[in-house]
Order: sequence, then structure tokens, then C-alpha cells
Amino acid sequence: MIISRKHKFISLDPPKTGTNYRQNFFLRNVESSFTVEDLQHANINEIKEYFCEDFDDFFIFTFVRNPWERYVSWFHWRNKDMPSEVINKENFSLFLERNLVSNPRDPSLKIQQPQSSWFMNEGELNVDFVGSLENMERDMKFLLQKLNLTGHLTSKKSNAIERKSRTSELYNQDSIDLVAEKEKCVIGLKKYTI
Repeated sequence: MIISRKHKFISLDPPKTGTNYRQNFFLRNVESSFTVEDLQHANINEIKEYFCEDFDDFFIFTFVRNPWERYVSWFHWRNKDMPSEVINKENFSLFLERNLVSNPRDPSLKIQQPQSSWFMNEGELNVDFVGSLENMERDMKFLLQKLNLTGHLTSKKSNAIERKSRTSELYNQDSIDLVAEKEKCVIGLKKYTI
């Protein structure tokens, strides 16, 4: 989460959506912007509770990511030190089952929450803009113009974890459906497909 009282904006950052890139950009380029470590991946309600301010004058934005890619990224990150044979369809299905079905509310793992929980309540958007990781450069340029900010955007580097499998190769129909149900709001909002 990045907040700037001077420039009146808040960036909500669901995990695995390019958070570090955006935070580093704003901290380097926007005077008086800051992050609160405890609120790294805070949703809109947590921010309002923490700051106890009226945010009506703030431009609030967030970014999302193709949900199927997001969960594969999380799986790769959790298994980055494991042998390549661990990165397979069976283990990925077990990973999703364990983290999204059997134990879906581990408070230490915010990534288990649907991305929409950062910026929607009862189907209503609570933010002014929803960008996407897939269109990061275009959406960041829009934000800079909207917020009347300057800064040099660098191309978003791909994740350091080398993918050993393509996303579609890790999913079976059950896991496709599981993610589709969990992330239906974001899928509908951005028209994502596997």
C-alpha cells in the first residue's frame, strides 16, 4: 500500500499483482509518498480503519492480475527452492485444494482472498481505478497523468522465478473451475481467460 497525503492518492496492492514494481516507482518518484509495512497488502477497509480519515478526496486505485496466472505465480514462489519435478499438475492441484478449499482463511496468507476483496463490497467498486498487471505500463501512464505526477517508467521486469511450466499445463478442469469461482468478480471485470 502506498499513500500520499500531499498528492491525495492511495494504491491498494493485492499480493502477486506487481506490488513491488509500483511501490518502488512511487517511493522513488513521488515526494511525500510512503508505505506502512503493516499495511503492505491492506484492503480498503483496513486502510480506512488504520488511518481513521475521510478518504473522499483521495484517488484510490488498485491493480489486478489474471487469476490463473496469479495462483501459478504463487505456486512457483512457494516452490522456488524445490526440484523441478515438484512443479507439476498433481502438486499444483493439491496446492490449490489445500490453500483455497481446505484452509481458505489462513490470516497470514492474504493471497488466499479473491482480488476483489481489496476493492469491492457487495459487488460495488470502492476504488476509482482498477489497472492490470498485464497492462502495467499503459495503466501507470494513465495514473501519472490523472494524478499530475512525473516519473520515468521502466519496463516491468518478468518475475525472477523461471517458469518451468506454462500456466495452462498446470491446470485441470477442476482447478480451472475453482479459480473461476473464487475470482469471478475480477474475471468479469477484466474479461480474463485461462
